[in-house]
Amino acid sequence: MEIVIAKHAGFCEGVDRAFQIALETARSGRQVFMLGNLVHNKQVVDKLKSQGIRSVSSLTEIPSNSNGVLLISAHGVPPEVYYQAKNLKLEIIDTTCPWVKKAQKLAKQLADEGCVVVIVGDKGHAEVRGLIGWSGEKAVVAETLDDIKHLRLTADLCVGMIAQTTQAEDHFQKMAAALKQKVSAVKIHNTICGATYKRQSTAVEVAGQVDLMLVIGDQMSANTKRLTELCAATGTETHQIQTVKELNKNWLKGQQKVGVTAGASTPEWVIEEVIEELKRSGGL
Repeated sequence: MEIVIAKHAGFCEGVDRAFQIALETARSGRQVFMLGNLVHNKQVVDKLKSQGIRSVSSLTEIPSNSNGVLLISAHGVPPEVYYQAKNLKLEIIDTTCPWVKKAQKLAKQLADEGCVVVIVGDKGHAEVRGLIGWSGEKAVVAETLDDIKHLRLTADLCVGMIAQTTQAEDHFQKMAAALKQKVSAVKIHNTICGATYKRQSTAVEVAGQVDLMLVIGDQMSANTKRLTELCAATGTETHQIQTVKELNKNWLKGQQKVGVTAGASTPEWVIEEVIEELKRSGGL
């Protein structure tokens, strides 16, 4: 059995940056709080917790005058989180991905110009919630073409469009085309990150060459979910697994070529464990 690994898989620069900053901060000896999940991967979050970093779902969980450090996740947060943290006298260490920062700035800029901000993204996702906050709550979230169809927009409105950074390129372009049909002058900003595009394109390339495709990543991870959808769309049997424990060896029976890719928040050690198990199972 041949194993084909996508050229771009696993930690992107933004996630690796956030992870390294978090580890370095943990070594400071101070109380370190992580708002939500630094990245959407349980193994990474568990690793950080093992280093003494405490995860909180709200700043209200942090004791007053803790003199602690707050880690802002790679997905970013709305502006009010910064104000709340300063009021609690927390030192803020911001690991927001630079691509997400760019999208946040565009959301604010469009809102300041009086535009309705249309965000192509997953409703309820942490990054999207942050983008809504930066738009001054003037944003609407569109997941599907139906969502675009039902937007109540008049042709004379100022409308801007941005993307959650992990959206599929083809989907964003279809959404943009649909919005242009509703509004005569729409400002389109493609804020999909470069790492996302590389992972998607190389994953699809590998999926087209193999009999079975494995996508490694957490169920929480939007970019991993997108990889799974895109690989499955090629017609190749595709399975998403979080760790090697979820690898079903029955999938491997009779397969000549198995492809492997991983989401941008999947650590190298998790990928290696899967690859090693595939090598051991090569005789099936």
